Amino acid sequence: MPELILSTVGTSLLTNYVNKQSDRDLKSLFITTANMVEKELSPYQKDVIDRVVAEVAEVLESAGFEEMRQLCAELNGLLGYYGRDIYSGDFGRDHHVLVATDTYQGHAAARLLAEHLKRLGFNSVELMVPPRLSTRDCSSFTLGINEVVRWCEETLPGYRQSRYRIIFNLVGGFKSLQGYMNTLGMFYADEIIYIFEAPTADLIRIPRLPVVMDEIPVLREKAVLFALMENGYIAGKEEIRGIPEIYLESDEQGGYTLSTWGLLIWKRNKQKILGGELLAFPSLAYERSFEKDFQAITDSARRADIQTTLAKVSLLYRENGLAGLRRDGGLKYKDYENVRDSSGKNIGHFRINLQWRISCVADGGNLRLRHVGPHEVNDNP
Repeated sequence: MPELILSTVGTSLLTNYVNKQSDRDLKSLFITTANMVEKELSPYQKDVIDRVVAEVAEVLESAGFEEMRQLCAELNGLLGYYGRDIYSGDFGRDHHVLVATDTYQGHAAARLLAEHLKRLGFNSVELMVPPRLSTRDCSSFTLGINEVVRWCEETLPGYRQSRYRIIFNLVGGFKSLQGYMNTLGMFYADEIIYIFEAPTADLIRIPRLPVVMDEIPVLREKAVLFALMENGYIAGKEEIRGIPEIYLESDEQGGYTLSTWGLLIWKRNKQKILGGELLAFPSLAYERSFEKDFQAITDSARRADIQTTLAKVSLLYRENGLAGLRRDGGLKYKDYENVRDSSGKNIGHFRINLQWRISCVADGGNLRLRHVGPHEVNDNP
């Protein structure tokens, strides 16, 4: 059975090397620039980091099995998991995902590790660098983690359906990231691996636990709000009344968005909730023809896809009208040529996916939805 191995990646591949040098200024530079992105570095700082990266690359190329395990936590975990069988070439179907911080050092360390895994015979290696994921501040970290949650929910079920075994290698990476990933692993991984830092380096393997997440009533009660916040809506204090505090993040202006756990809980339940009755989203009005089309759809997954799109459209139209829909690359809004409704207004359409469309008319502050269905909607919008 092939495996998808997700590894949290820190900068130990670089800092372990730096810490072995006697140059105090070098160590200080790496500490000072740990959370910086490329544009924040001075030319001198960037040159020093690039020089160290090149030197570490040379060390990696000539390292043997035991030396590799000493070079960084990430390789220590992976080699501890595979053992010397890593040289057998039997793991060509395994897919490696390296989750790195959105910093210059984080990018560099992850690229070095990816290149080395390919040299070891792993053909499928993916870098995942969630925007703003760093330990610079809580806000940046939360936004980055939310992207990881989104990726897990949207990507990993497909691999499981393709009969991949999912492993979370949490030996490397920053402790703050590991804590979140450990919890995510309880939901998404078949096994989580750690390793002791002692010279014996024994592997700790935690099998999947039977975690069952019951539906929470407030998700149905506030389904529209959760769907909007998933798309970036900032809610007011009155709107979030009744939602558990752990599901929310607040900003300095008193606005609320979904926390990492709020997003996870919603994503784990939204297919069931949005796959039910048609919800009333702000700035959207449903014509009888649209309601009839929706009620005729018996596939709950299809209904959920439609309502997920409606939440996005609701926000975009509310904020920027048809211009917002036109700018969105997924919706691909267009007006039909020379097609108008009974009042003379242009009829347009936007995508749910490659096959399905929704026809609509802009009517002041509301977007009136007329029909939903496959391409045939275009024949009678």
